[in-house]
Amino acid sequence: MMMKHKANMAMVFVQIIYAGMPLLSKVAISQGTNPFVFVFYRQAFAALALSPFAFFLESAKSSPLSFVLLLKIFMISLCGLTLSLNLYYVAIDNTTATFAAATTNAIPSITFVLALLFRLETVTLKKSYGLAKVFGSMVGMLGALVFAFVKGPSLINHYSNKTIPNKAVPSTKNSVKGSITMLAANTCWCLWIVLQVRHSLTVTSCVQRTDSPILVY
Repeated sequence: MMMKHKANMAMVFVQIIYAGMPLLSKVAISQGTNPFVFVFYRQAFAALALSPFAFFLESAKSSPLSFVLLLKIFMISLCGLTLSLNLYYVAIDNTTATFAAATTNAIPSITFVLALLFRLETVTLKKSYGLAKVFGSMVGMLGALVFAFVKGPSLINHYSNKTIPNKAVPSTKNSVKGSITMLAANTCWCLWIVLQVRHSLTVTSCVQRTDSPILVY
């Protein structure tokens, strides 16, 4: 049973890790860490941690890298990692960790819309699964918009705790700025996902026709 559902279990584990990331990031940024510096250190440590695995486990499986392929990797990384992460941490600096985690519910909805625009997804409203896609996307987006524009009283304001930094309770102006920035970050992340799928489909299609992965580039 565990082997059968290992992909689902891995996905749940990844989501648990993602849930902790906004909390740790908010604490670090609230203590005065610059969001752009935080992104640099995060990516630098990730590169150092993953480089040995990539070198010893994947180097023998890698394909030759052409200039066009490197350019595509650069552009996709610029959109999905550099731009998305920098916007994300700027948004965390102006909002709360709970808001950052909640607005990720908009990612499936935005990805679905972008996949439709790139013709990577089809919708058949006459089928139940087609209606489920549309309804699920609408619910996810509405939930994110509620968190973005409906602001209630902060529980932190009811307690006197001098150890909580002032930036932990963002002002209304900062909340609006953070909400817009967070939605922009999620959109860049969704575009990153769609571009990867589109690129992988192109590679697969050309390899099937030519039997040479280099010719696609």
